[in-house]
Amino acid sequence: MVNMLRNRSGALLLGIVGLAIFVFLNLSISTLTGVRIDLTQDKLFTLSEGTKNILKSMNKPATLTLYYSRELGEAAPPLGLHATRVRDILKEFAAVSAGNLTILEKEPEPFSETEDIVVKAGLQGLPLDESGDKVYFGLIGEQGDAKGVIPMFQLERDRFLEYDLARMVAKLQNPDPARIGIWTSAPMFGDVTARMRGMPSQPWAIVSNMQQNFAVRQIMLPEQLGEDVDLLVLAHAADLKDEELYAIDQYLMRGGKAMIFVDPYSEGAGSRRMTMGAIPTASDLEKLLGTWGVEITAGKIAGDRSLARLVNAGSERQLIPAPYITWLQLGASNISRTDLVTSNLNRLNLASAGSINLMEGAQLKGEPLFWTTLESQLVDVKHVSGQRPDIQGMVERFKPSGKQKILAMRLSGAVKSAFPDGPPHSKESGNQVAQEGDKPKDLGETPESAKGKAKPKAKPHVAESQVPLNLILVADTDMLSNAFWVQAREFFGRRFSVPVANNGDFVLNAVENLSGASDLIGLRSRGTARRPFTKVEAMAKAAQQQFQAEEQRLMRQLEETEKKILGLQGGPAGAAQGDAVAQSKLTPEQDVEIKKFTEEMLATRRALRQVRHNLKKDIEGLRNKLSFLNIALVPILVTVAAGGLGAARMRRRRRSVSATE
Repeated sequence: MVNMLRNRSGALLLGIVGLAIFVFLNLSISTLTGVRIDLTQDKLFTLSEGTKNILKSMNKPATLTLYYSRELGEAAPPLGLHATRVRDILKEFAAVSAGNLTILEKEPEPFSETEDIVVKAGLQGLPLDESGDKVYFGLIGEQGDAKGVIPMFQLERDRFLEYDLARMVAKLQNPDPARIGIWTSAPMFGDVTARMRGMPSQPWAIVSNMQQNFAVRQIMLPEQLGEDVDLLVLAHAADLKDEELYAIDQYLMRGGKAMIFVDPYSEGAGSRRMTMGAIPTASDLEKLLGTWGVEITAGKIAGDRSLARLVNAGSERQLIPAPYITWLQLGASNISRTDLVTSNLNRLNLASAGSINLMEGAQLKGEPLFWTTLESQLVDVKHVSGQRPDIQGMVERFKPSGKQKILAMRLSGAVKSAFPDGPPHSKESGNQVAQEGDKPKDLGETPESAKGKAKPKAKPHVAESQVPLNLILVADTDMLSNAFWVQAREFFGRRFSVPVANNGDFVLNAVENLSGASDLIGLRSRGTARRPFTKVEAMAKAAQQQFQAEEQRLMRQLEETEKKILGLQGGPAGAAQGDAVAQSKLTPEQDVEIKKFTEEMLATRRALRQVRHNLKKDIEGLRNKLSFLNIALVPILVTVAAGGLGAARMRRRRRSVSATE
């Protein structure tokens, strides 16, 4: 009886101690309002230095209002958890902003004034049920007359949550559109020759899209490249003079940002060259990029058998479908999921793209944006540069290198000027470009004749980058052309372009990213709050690989057996196994061989099924264990701690009772 009472008392004590610990921890954490501890693996709630700089530099108060429908979280729990993460990040933003950022949250009830506000602002409503009521999960930013909107917080952009919010704050502080300067040898702004003939010529779709969001203008080098250009876009910059290259170099040395498209063979330029001979087919900016350790393999283009687009290799009268191995269609697996500008892209079309390499000792660091598969090979330009590309010949000669080719890369880092000796020597005057402080040279002009010819003093030469460079380099210019990513459609007499690839999205994402503040450009993807069971995923991948290996072994065995049967039969090496005539002439030995293989094949398939069953069983067992540990580990630890404290307390009481006796 005494033991039973003691056991009941001990259990009660354990429960009380556990509850006390739980209450103590909650009260302690709630009282430490000024203390924030981030224990997540990827520091999800620790803002980057770039975001902190943007928030601390706010000179105008702004308001961010979160519009969230509770019914959405109840219907989709992952979105409810994501809403909690959004709230936590917004609290961090407000804390760092020193009172300049106000965070509000409102629930848009159906047919309320709040819902009218979100609908007018452009937030995306999701139908909850058949009633037609919609739920919302978006954000509206306001600073004076400037407004910004995140229509819907998507789980797929969880890793870019900090960037999206920091970008909104930065835009509210500087609402003026970024100024984009484009230098190009391609007719991106319309064909001038066509206009001279009185023919209509529209800008490329890529330019039209940029003009909807940015202040875009075509510039001349070097005189129009200055501080009034937030981002320089170079598209097929071929045969540039030293003075033009120097202008680009100094623009970058002074902190300018650039997006550069080069090409070992521009198909658009090649087609124009056939008729006009006006545009060089190759561009590489070797004098700049090579100095900084970046190489575009000259005279070679990237081919990929598994990414090749299917085209007609015959004539108009004879259709012969064949893979054009230098016309690439990239999917999500060949596009970076971690970079801000490519994370949401699923298809890119390129043509005769080059391969980017970082040389040993390169001054710049590179992060690949998109690439080929292992089924790639560098192809000589001569096979595509003629009037008729050697499509079938390239397929027949194709030998995969087993290496991926990088087609686009984000480059960053501190560099030295490609002109270490200062401005280049002028070919026209035989003198160097004048620098600030230089004495004017006697050119034989009288003061009267020199009137009206005075030029502004050139800025002093910058020998190394004042801030780290931020570049995006693409080894293809044809991806900008309408022919490779849009199709023309007509609707009620109006002609418009329909995207068939994400080429335009890539350019817009890159321009928006690079033209922003330096602190914003420096932000990268963060970890995600959704933590997968990496061990389970690794086991599943290993199981899949093992199955594929067994399957490939079986297919090789099948092929070898087919060859043996054909050899015994005396038929052609390419005869099909299912040929009825061939099967009717089988000898008893051949029939025995077929039956033997069939039994072996069935046995192998049974073994494969058993292997997959066992692996699936192991994976499910591990998944259940990990789920139990993730869900129950903390309560178990608290209980164990409470039990230990209770047992120690009981021992002390017993010792004290025995001492008094």
